[in-house]
Amino acid sequence: MNTKAASFVYCALLALAAVPLASAGTATGSWTATASMSTARAHMTATPLANGRVLVVGGVGSTSTELYDPSTGTWIPGGTLNQARWLQDAVRLRDGRVLVAGGGAYTPSAELYDPTTNSWTPTGSMSVDRYDFTATLLRDGRVLVVGGFSGNGTGVQASAELYDPATGRWSSAGSLRTPRRNHTATLLGDGTVVVAGGSNAQGWLRSAELYDPGRGRWSRVWSMAIPREHASATLLRDGRVLIAGGGNPSATLSAELYDPASGRWARTANMTGYHGPDSVLLQDGRVLVGGDSDGGNVYSPATATWTETGPRANPLVGGSALAPLANGQVLSVGGERLANCSPKGCGSEPVASAELYTP
Repeated sequence: MNTKAASFVYCALLALAAVPLASAGTATGSWTATASMSTARAHMTATPLANGRVLVVGGVGSTSTELYDPSTGTWIPGGTLNQARWLQDAVRLRDGRVLVAGGGAYTPSAELYDPTTNSWTPTGSMSVDRYDFTATLLRDGRVLVVGGFSGNGTGVQASAELYDPATGRWSSAGSLRTPRRNHTATLLGDGTVVVAGGSNAQGWLRSAELYDPGRGRWSRVWSMAIPREHASATLLRDGRVLIAGGGNPSATLSAELYDPASGRWARTANMTGYHGPDSVLLQDGRVLVGGDSDGGNVYSPATATWTETGPRANPLVGGSALAPLANGQVLSVGGERLANCSPKGCGSEPVASAELYTP
């Protein structure tokens, strides 16, 4: 999705979120402002490092990166990417390095960040350029990349690839049954990966698929009740997967649970408002979803209920990223806010602000 299209979607979802809803009761947790980044960013990645810092990478048209240090509440330069990236994906590898691949610059390239040297090094490229894809760290240390959109004329992808950190090379991981972008991908307790939802030329998707790294095969599982893209997905402590929201009106407030034991989905309570596609498992087992216009929603697996967070210090319309911190807080960085409003509508612009959520 290009930047203008993404902004349109987020603005439309913000309007949906403004519809009056039943009260969720007392707010849970609060947001407080922390130091701003050196660069305004949207559609970037935020990756927790082994040393407790958070690596923020790219953003629309940006090659810069920076590090948030929770111990001081300040930002440190993180070196310069070899390629401008946004709508990319990032995964922390077992050895502590971070793999960043693809992005909205229509690139198949990938590079590695080394925290010990604070530097970036090119590594092997994917077989096709991708953005709006997923990247998942497998149990054996490899990284599974799935789907996305390619600008090389092939459009929405069904292909999947595996990155091997030991060799720096990519290999085929077969093909999805259904091409998809803006889907979710979650590593399950048995080492398989469930991929759900997304969209393609046929529209929003309900279908889900399972990848087995041991057999190198894809298989279908039961479909979700509601088609959804841009949803959040979180592995719960009991092994189930919570999927919430989505960038289509029927999915905006809804949530579902995937049970790996049965391979089936079950509806759970609706959120109280639309929130972004990012989510974080909190240290007490609850799930924080979103954190855009009005803060966020927190899901309790024990009661199957949602509670609103307190309001954000700086309301956004999307494009931010969440990262859990070792102290139990959650860092929210960047994003887009409404700008240049006129009777014909509003545009958006990236922000440099950052906030901390305290449960």
